[in-house]
Amino acid sequence: MTGALERKIAREKAARRQAETLLEQKSYELYEANQQLKVALSQLESQNLKGLQKLELEGYISQSLIYFGRSFLSRTLDDGLLSSFIERINACSLVASASLSLNANLMPSILSCYFGKEYVKDSTKIKKVARWYDTTLHIPVKIEQGVVGEFIIEVEQNEIDNEFIQNQMSLVVELICSAISRQLMITKTQAARKRAEESEKATKEFVAMINHELRTPLNGLLGSAELLSDTPLNSEQRSMLSNLTHSGDLLRHIINDLLDFSKISAGMMELFPSKFAWEDMKTMLNGIFSPQAQEKRIAFIIEEHSSMPEAFVGDFERISQILANLIGNAVKFTASGKVEVLANWDGHSLSVRVRDTGCGISKEAQQRLFDPFVQADRTAKRNYEGTGLGLAICKNLVELMKGTIRLESDLGFGSEFSISLPLEAALKDNLHYADVKHEVRALESLSILVVDDIRMNQIIINQMLKKLSIVPDTAVNGKEAISAVENADYDLIFMDCRMPEMDGFEAASYLRAQNYIRPIVALTAGTTLEEREKCIASGMDDILTKPYTAADLKAMIEKWV
Repeated sequence: MTGALERKIAREKAARRQAETLLEQKSYELYEANQQLKVALSQLESQNLKGLQKLELEGYISQSLIYFGRSFLSRTLDDGLLSSFIERINACSLVASASLSLNANLMPSILSCYFGKEYVKDSTKIKKVARWYDTTLHIPVKIEQGVVGEFIIEVEQNEIDNEFIQNQMSLVVELICSAISRQLMITKTQAARKRAEESEKATKEFVAMINHELRTPLNGLLGSAELLSDTPLNSEQRSMLSNLTHSGDLLRHIINDLLDFSKISAGMMELFPSKFAWEDMKTMLNGIFSPQAQEKRIAFIIEEHSSMPEAFVGDFERISQILANLIGNAVKFTASGKVEVLANWDGHSLSVRVRDTGCGISKEAQQRLFDPFVQADRTAKRNYEGTGLGLAICKNLVELMKGTIRLESDLGFGSEFSISLPLEAALKDNLHYADVKHEVRALESLSILVVDDIRMNQIIINQMLKKLSIVPDTAVNGKEAISAVENADYDLIFMDCRMPEMDGFEAASYLRAQNYIRPIVALTAGTTLEEREKCIASGMDDILTKPYTAADLKAMIEKWV
């Protein structure tokens, strides 16, 4: 009995020890599981913090790039804008400090070299790639011209990996590089525009100056030749005068071509539309070329193949220049036969064909005939003089009028130039002279003042007016002109524009301010639009361009007096 009890107790003890061992094992397993759970929770918390920090940094940088990207596009990149941008990056909670250094004199709008935290920049340490020094990231600022600076950022202690931070800060540097490149391009464009404007201004001033300097002595040359032709001359002297006049006219033609080509090249050529009749154009062309054709014993014919309107609206002077160039070439290169000018109006365009029976132009020469300084015969033995600018100017003038010009020619069988100019038809101004009372005055009764500082010009215009029985008063500058007007009553003033002490523009403006109402006509060698506008703006009524003839003077006097 006792033995059975002891065995039972032993079994219970063994079972209790086994239970205790099992409990101890389970407790250890539970402890291990709890420890693993703590580690897992710690890792999860770390990952969540890292993700939140990444999200915060990415969102902040994105907002900053959007805001300042707009500012960089709409404003000039300067010190204030760059400082604000760096301050914005510095305000990020994950950034300890941010700074930007740029090369000195990078662009006119940026005066400083450092933005943000200042530091001594060592250009020898700036690398071409981004790199880390502990918690500090250095990123080079690279544009097309090369490395122009460095962006340095020091980050706070965080869980974010360096690669992510570097990617975000690279976006910041990319925006800075784009803004610098854009501002450099704008600065370069502005500088180029300024140089172009200065060059254009210099070109215009040169054209105006050379125009004046060439035409002024030419006025003396041709004026003297015209006055000399009215004096008694023997046959030898008459022959030499003819040579002088021919050379002067050729020189005037060359000067006009060179100046017109210069104005076209400089974009200064302007059109001055007005009403004109085809009959006036026809009369002028007949007056110029009929004597030349008779001298060469060739026929010169101008015909209309349709009815013409009463008047056209266009630049009479430039259309005359085109036709005179084409007809002049036709007469020059035609030794026998005829030169025909055939005009046609279709309701929208004036078409004119200039056809000759001259030497013709080879196919090879036709390809470059409208280029400047090109002639069909450029050899030393060529028979015809000229600069080779006439057809180039014709082409440019026709295109300026929105028209077309064509050439058909066979070597040895003549040529035909055709132009088509879109013009507007108009009615002539009908003035009922019977209803208006006009005061008719003899030319010799007129009182005229001539203002010119060049002695030769004074002699020329005085002699030309003398042919009209007019003895003018003279003045050599604007001050003398004003004094003369105060002491005499003049029917007309011929006023030179460029004079010492007081020029013609100032004098005309002063006289108009003093309520002087009589006509003032500009005597000028300038033919640019600016010069014409300046004459009218100063109070002058009309312009007489040098070189002029006695007939030009008479026509101007009759027009205004």
